Parts: sequence; structure tokens; C-alpha cells
Amino acid sequence: MEETSLAEEENNRRATVTVATKETGTPSVATTDAAAADKDTIRRDHESGAADGQLFTCVVCQSVFQTHRLLQRHRERANHFGSTYKEINPKTKPISPKKKIVLAYSDPLSRALEGSDPLSQFVSKDEVEGPELYSPASNQKDSVSKEWLRHRTSILGKFTTSEKLSITSSFLQGGEKLVVKQQINDKIKHRLQQLDEFEEHVSEHKGLSRDDYVSRITQISHELHQAWALDQRVKALKIVIQCSKLLLETHPFAFYPSKFALITDILDNFGRMVFERIAEKGDIRLVDHQLPKYFKPEHVSEGARETCRNWMYKIASVRELLPRIYVEMAVLKSYSFLENTDFSANLIRLSRAIRGVGNPLVAAYARAYLMRIGLEQFTQDRSFVIENVRDLFLSYNQLYSNSVRTELTVFRTDLADYLSLFSPAYDWIFQTLASTGQHDGLDAIWRQSFNQPEPGLLWLSLLSQFPSDFVLPRCLELALHITTTPSTGVSSQQLMVMMGQVLSSNLASSSESKPGKMLNVIWPYLSRKEEAESYLQCIEAWMPYLLRHWRVKEVHVIINDIVHHFRPKAQAHHVSQLNNIVHALIRTDQIDYQSLFTTDPLMGLLDVYPEGQSRAEAAKILLQQFLIDYDRPLSHPLMVDHLLSIARILHDTLNATSVEDEKRQISELAIALIDRVDFGRDFQQMLSFYGDARAAFTNLDPVLAHLVQAINRLSSRTRQLIQEHNEKTGHFVRACGAFAYITIPAISCPMIRFRLYLLSSQVALANECLGQADACLEGAINLVTEFSPTQEQWIMASLSNLLSTLLVQPDTPDQNRLHHLRRLLRNARTFSINHTMHRLRSTIYLQAIRLLSAYLQPDYIYHVPNVESNDRLYLGDEEFRSEAIDYCSQLLTELLNDINQLGNENQHRKQASLCLDLFSLLIESADLDAEPSLSQLAAQLYHLARKHNQWDADYALIFRFGQNDLASATEKYASRELNSVSNVIFSCAVGYSGSTLMNETEFFQWVKRIQALRPPPEQTSGSSADEEAGLDLVAAFRVFDRDKNGFITKDELRLAMELIDESMTEQGLNDLIKMADVDKDGRINYEEFAKMLL
Repeated sequence: MEETSLAEEENNRRATVTVATKETGTPSVATTDAAAADKDTIRRDHESGAADGQLFTCVVCQSVFQTHRLLQRHRERANHFGSTYKEINPKTKPISPKKKIVLAYSDPLSRALEGSDPLSQFVSKDEVEGPELYSPASNQKDSVSKEWLRHRTSILGKFTTSEKLSITSSFLQGGEKLVVKQQINDKIKHRLQQLDEFEEHVSEHKGLSRDDYVSRITQISHELHQAWALDQRVKALKIVIQCSKLLLETHPFAFYPSKFALITDILDNFGRMVFERIAEKGDIRLVDHQLPKYFKPEHVSEGARETCRNWMYKIASVRELLPRIYVEMAVLKSYSFLENTDFSANLIRLSRAIRGVGNPLVAAYARAYLMRIGLEQFTQDRSFVIENVRDLFLSYNQLYSNSVRTELTVFRTDLADYLSLFSPAYDWIFQTLASTGQHDGLDAIWRQSFNQPEPGLLWLSLLSQFPSDFVLPRCLELALHITTTPSTGVSSQQLMVMMGQVLSSNLASSSESKPGKMLNVIWPYLSRKEEAESYLQCIEAWMPYLLRHWRVKEVHVIINDIVHHFRPKAQAHHVSQLNNIVHALIRTDQIDYQSLFTTDPLMGLLDVYPEGQSRAEAAKILLQQFLIDYDRPLSHPLMVDHLLSIARILHDTLNATSVEDEKRQISELAIALIDRVDFGRDFQQMLSFYGDARAAFTNLDPVLAHLVQAINRLSSRTRQLIQEHNEKTGHFVRACGAFAYITIPAISCPMIRFRLYLLSSQVALANECLGQADACLEGAINLVTEFSPTQEQWIMASLSNLLSTLLVQPDTPDQNRLHHLRRLLRNARTFSINHTMHRLRSTIYLQAIRLLSAYLQPDYIYHVPNVESNDRLYLGDEEFRSEAIDYCSQLLTELLNDINQLGNENQHRKQASLCLDLFSLLIESADLDAEPSLSQLAAQLYHLARKHNQWDADYALIFRFGQNDLASATEKYASRELNSVSNVIFSCAVGYSGSTLMNETEFFQWVKRIQALRPPPEQTSGSSADEEAGLDLVAAFRVFDRDKNGFITKDELRLAMELIDESMTEQGLNDLIKMADVDKDGRINYEEFAKMLL
């Protein structure tokens, strides 16, 4: 059985209102007269006011009057007091839906428990006709809920306190017991007996911190949900009543808005639970906790309606005014289940009831809650909003009354701080008023605010909450009033800040008129302010507006005025506001970057910042936004100088504790600035700028590395434009080389330094700066011992690159021959030994032998223009040739020793790999015909690589030269190796057996046919038999290459195939070319030819 306690209390309530017999009851004339007298008393009390803010009037009279009024409404619907009311029992016949009689003197709870016949309810729902009485808009409610959630979050974050708090409740354990004294007459004592049971155990919890208080509120909320889950409806009602009573206590003042937000959360939950419970009893299916779109009160069963009325009666019997108002507002949505419900009338009634709340702070938040509840009821009649605002204006002067000032004096609270507590409530009230969209009503309120003695608090909310198209045309009038009229509590500075924020946030609006007059009014006011705090707040708010309507010259005046107010230095707490001003300055659409960064005011503004991180933050804002917006090359020297100074501010904040991400961000900004500077063909100016940048960013390795790249690019650009250097440009490129050589040592990473040294040497060599190139090569070679052993692959690639550069670098006259190569190999040997990196040493030795082989050529395969390499310096010098051969022999000997050592250590796979590497080197670079010993060595290396079956077969097949050379060598010295080589299957585009592979027989047949294409014997210059037997792939390639240009074209390939009676289709030729043509140039070079066959 649900809600039994509520039924019992309703019986007690009914006993105080009516005189009834056991079976029938009629209204008592005496009771009616008493109610009328109570009503007069209420009115008289209201007119005199309730200064204590606790009760609207006599508690008993108010309860009787509220109850009587509800009963009166139901009696009028039941034959106007002329019917006899009977108690309904379970055997009662179903109620006809067309003759609904509300038995005002029957037990509502009994009716709710018994209910009407289900069939009658079903018929009632089906027979309901007529227009909709109530159609909720869930989207509007969601909008209100989201807006309130944002507002609530702002309140809880802003209004807090460090003072100790207290909370009084009978549902919290512990605390000091309180004795609640009650003065009520015998007439209603029985009716309120159950209500008082909870008041007997009230305890007060004192000395609570803010977090403790929130924890207690959360505990009370949990008790509410638990009581509701256990069907303890009376307890749940008492909980919300006690929570509402907490809103009577306003001290400490600073916490009251947060207390309001917390308590109303509990009230909202209670209202939702009552609403959903009644809907459940009426078998109404809610959609997202809302009534269905086509819901009508006639759909509700009589039992559910009686339960709803019972809740209303119970709430009407609450003695204190404020709890009764709050609880009724919380359950106001449940009126939807009653017929002929006028939400606007109820809202207006509650608004008038709030007049009796004497404390203006309590009353303001009660009105704010009423506004929110009213918006959620989706009523189309917004008259309650106007009514509520008018009542607010009627009680507005109470904020400045003597009683309030006395209370503030007692609690040592400033009037301005006290008035700031009203802002959340007033903001919500005027936001609700603005949502009506009626400018006539808004204009009336706006005009009425000017009639108030101290309208500052109202203007703060009106400016922020009224629509911008309404406020903007009226701002000039308000600005004139603010600047000429003194204000108490809310300063003129607060109002000017709010107005500036409104105007600055609506710069694109066309509603504003006469901006010139507005500037003439506000700028003298702003510039006259001497106090730095208020001045900065005003300038921060007005800065976007000022920048929008003033030219560059006036903007400089603003910046100079700011500098004047904060000279010599601003305080640390001013930084955030100064940063906002800088943001506004750099992001305005009307900004002239060239004017801004070529004059002194901006640099003066940065100078007033405190030294350190705050100044760097402002510099970062300026530089970042500039690089985003300004996409043109920088060529103005003064502008470049100022920007470099701003970037230097960022760099100077770095120290040993700076994190890598911060260094990375500053480096990216500096590099972007460096790349943006371009003085055209004034190369000397560019070199000077790079020197200034190097001095500005000494602690940023990425910037220094980028400067080296930039100076090398500048040097190369000079050569590209000049072609042949003259004396002037020669001095310039040598200065660029010196710049790079001096800058690189400042970089910490040895690998980056090596790459930059090598690059700079190559650029210097291209610009004929032999001294700078030699110095950079020397620096790179000296870094080998500093490399990280974990980067072996990178080291091998980088040293190979260096060796290729040494081929064209001429020896220095005052040094020994090949001194760079000797020092490099010496450092590589030391590094490999120290870190046990034998493979690295072997690889470098192999590359060095290739370099020495290139040194011995009469003409190097590549040169640098206008630079005489060693092939010119040592032309015909047999001593150089002999020295190179000896050095090559030494390296070869060391490699053979390494091979033996690997064999002794049973590292056969490494041994096989090194053997193949050396074998490839001999095939590529050695003259095997002239040196039989080398041919024998090659055969032995090949055999040794295969000896332990540890060689990499795929690697063995990538050799691009000399399989026939090996065959001729092994035919004389080790014929058994020929069988091993001939077993290799060579790939080809089309095999003679139809396969995509050419087997051994097909290969020799193909070679015989190729030999048939060789020139006649008389054209072979008398070659020996051995030489004829050693015809290699080079000879085969030359047969195909008819024009001797180093490429086989499709026509040449067709001709060769026709000569050997192997004609091919066009598609077959294309497929063969496509298969062999690796670089996709449509021709086959020698390497592609050899790779195809091998």
C-alpha cells in the first residue's frame, strides 16, 4: 500500500478545514469565514512586509488558506457545493467518463489505491476529443537544461569560500542536537504531528569546509533517493523541506550562490521523482522523462489525479513560506496531470508569494528558480516573466536599505562583494526575459532601470543578457550616463568593462550607430584612469572595439598610453590581461603589420612586461600570429630587426631546465622567421642577417644547423646568378664558407656536424673555395671517432659519401699525398677497434680501395668545374701512382687478414660475406688479365665463400660484372669452379625452352650466336686465343650497341635478334625492354643488360 502516511496526514488536514459526519460532510460556515479572515490577515501582513524573511504571514493561516483554496476549486467542479460526497470503496461501480465527480471529502489516498475500473479508464482515454491542452516541447526543455548546466558550472566555480559552514538536518549522523520550539494551536496540532517527528531529531553540523559541506549535501541527496526507493514518501518530502530551509541562511554570503545550485539539484530530483511516480500510476509512458506529444490531462486515471492532488495538499500544508514555495516550484510540472491547469496563473501566484521573502538575496534566487521552472513548463503565456521582473524592480531598493547595510557591517562584508552575489540570479532572470523576444517589453524594463537610484547592478545584467541588436543602439546613452553619474556598490569601471565586452564581441553587428561619438565619450574616461588595475580591465575589454574603429596612428596612441600607465614594469598579475591586449592587437582584421613592427610602441609594450617567461609568452603570441597571417617575404630592415628581437626574447628564456618540446617550438618559430626574410639580390644584407640570427639563437641547434644550410644555399645561389666568380663575389663566397665553418662547431650532435661539414665542403668546392673546402673536410674527418656505435649503417653511408668527395678534392700542397684519406682510414680503424665494429672497417677499406682505383685512372669519372683534381695535379707522376698502389696493397692485405681471422673464429657467414665483397671489388676494379695473381685470388675468394655453405646466394647473384672473366680465370687455374658458376640459372625475358628462365644449355647456345656477331678476326687487333675465350658481357653488350652510345634501343635489339634468326614481335620487344629497363628511360644501359643476364 503506497502513500499511507500521506493519506493519514490528509485526513488530519481535512479535519482542520471541515466539520464532517462519519458518512457525509459539508463545508463549515465557520471554517469558510475563518478562511476569509485568514486571507485578509495575509494581505495585511504582505502590505506591512515580512522583514525577517522567514515567513510570509501566520503559518497556520497560510496553510489553511492554501488548502481551502484547493478544496474550493474542486467543490466548484462537483455541483457547486450541492452534492453529497461519499467514500469510495473497492466495490464501487466504475466511474463514467462523462460524469466525473471529484469527491473532495473522500480519502484521496484511498481513491488512488483503489483506482477506477480499468475498462472505464480505457474507454475514457479512447473517448477524449477536442484540441490539445498541453503539448510539451522537449527541445526547449533540453535547451533550458543545457543553459542551466552551463550557468550552474559557472556558479560553482566562481562562488566559494574559505569560511566555515554549518548545515542543519535530521538525516545526517552526528552534530549538535537542536531543540525545535513550535508555537502552534491545537487546531492543527494533529495534522502536523507526523511532520514534527523528523524535527525532533534535528542536529547541526558546524565548522564544515566547502568540500565537507558539498559532501553532506551529497549524503542528503542519497538519503532522498533511498527513502523514495523504500516508498518512504513522507521522509522524502521532509528531506526536501529541510533542504529548502537551508536557503534561508545566507551567511557566509560568498557561498550562497553555490549553496543555491546544490540545493536546487535535490529539488529538481524530487520533482522528477514525483512526476514520474504519478505518470507510472496513471499508466502514462514517458518519452525521455517527458509527457508524450499528444498527451492530454483526460488521459490520466482518477487515481493518479488524486495522488497528484494529495501531493499538492501536502505541500500546501508546509508551514514555512520559503520551503513551501521551493517545493511547490519543484513539483510544478506535476500539475500537468490535472485538468484545466493554468501554469501561468500558478507561476504568477508563486511570484507574488515570493514578495513575502524579506531577505533580498534569498528572494532573488527564488525568483531565478521560478524563472527556470517556468521555462521548463513550455507555457506560451510569458506574463509570469514580466510579473516576476516587475516584482524584482519593486524590491530592488531593498538591496541598499539600512537593514542590509547593518547586516553587512556585522559580517564585515563590502557592499560591492555583496551585490556581486546577485549577478547569477539577475543574469538568469533577464536572460529569461530576453528569450521572450519582445523588444517593447525589453525597452520598458530598460527605461525603468534608469529610474532606479542605483541601477548599476541591473545594468550589468541587462548589458550581458539582453540581445545585442537591442543593446548596441542604446550603449551611447548608457555610456554618457555612466561617465557622468557616480555609482554606489557597482562602480562605473565595472559597467564600462561590461559595455566594452559587449561591443567588442559584436564588432560585425550593424546595430551599433555613431561609433565615433562613442569613442569620444569613452576614451577620455579610460585615459584619465590612474589606478592600474581598473585601467587595465577597461582597456582589455575595449581594445577590440578601439582597434576596429581607429586608424594606425590612434592605435599607436593606445599602446603608448598603456606603456605610460605601467612604466617601468607591470606586475606579474597583470600579465594575462596584457596578453589579451596583445592578442586583440595582433588578430584584428585592420592590422598593418609593417606599421606595427617598424615603430617603437610595440617594442615598448613588450618592455613593460616582467622579465622572464611572461615576456616570452607575449613575444610568442606576436610571432606566431605574424607568421600565420603575413605570407610575404620580409625585406624591410627595421621590421626584420624588430621581429628578430622578438624571437630573441623567446630564446633568452631557455635554460638548462627547459623541456625539449619548448625548445622545439621556439626553434620552429625561429626557422620560419629566417626562411621568411629575403633581401633579394642584396646578398651582403642576407649574410649580415644570418650573422645576427646566429648571435640571437646560440642555444638552439636546429636553428644553427638551418643557418648553415641557408648560408650554403646563399652561396650556391650566388654562383647560379654570377656563373663565374669575380674578385668581389669570390670574397663573398669565401665569407659564406667561413660562416659555415665557424657555426658548425656550436652544434652538439656529432653526426649533424659531420653532415654539415661535408655539405659545406662540397658547396665551397663548387665555389672554388679550396681552403674552406679543405678545412671543412678536415673537420668532418676528425668527427669520426665521436660517432655513436649504434648508427653503423649511417656511418658507412656517410663515410662512403665522404670518400666520393675526396676524389675531386685536390691535395693541399703543404700536406702529404692522400693525407685526407690516410687520416680518415686511421680514424675509422681506431673507431672500429674501440667499438669492435669489424664490418664497418672492412666496408670502409673496400670503399677506399675503390677510391684508390679511381685515383689511378688517367681521367676521373667526374670533376668540379674550374677545380683541378688530383688527376691534373699528378698527371704523369709515377711516384703518386706507386704510392697509391702500395697503399691499396696494404688495405688488401688487411682485408685478407680479416678474412683469415674470421675463419679462425669460425664466423663462416661473416667470412663468406666479406669474401663476396672483396670478390666483387676485384671483378669491378682489378685488371685480371694483366694480373694473374688477382684472377687466382678472385677464384679462391669465390671458392672460400661457398666452402661452408654459409654464403648468401641472393647476394652472390647481384654482382653486375665479370662472370665470364671468372670463367676464363678458373679455366686456367681452377676449372672445377666453372661448374659451380655454370649451374647458376640466369633470368631472361623469354627462354628458348618456353620458360621464363634460361637454363645452362640455352645460355651457351645464346652465347655462341652472340659470338657469331663479333667482328672478323682481322678487326680484333690480333687478340690472343685466351682473350678470345674470355669474351665477357662487355663484348656482348657492344655487339648489341651498334651506335656505341652506351645504350641498347629497341631498334638495335630487333636488329640483333634478326641477325641470329630469332625475330621477335613488337610486343615481345616491348616486354623485353620493359623487363630490363630499370630506370624507365626506354633504353637498356650496360648495368641493366648485365643484371638481366645474371
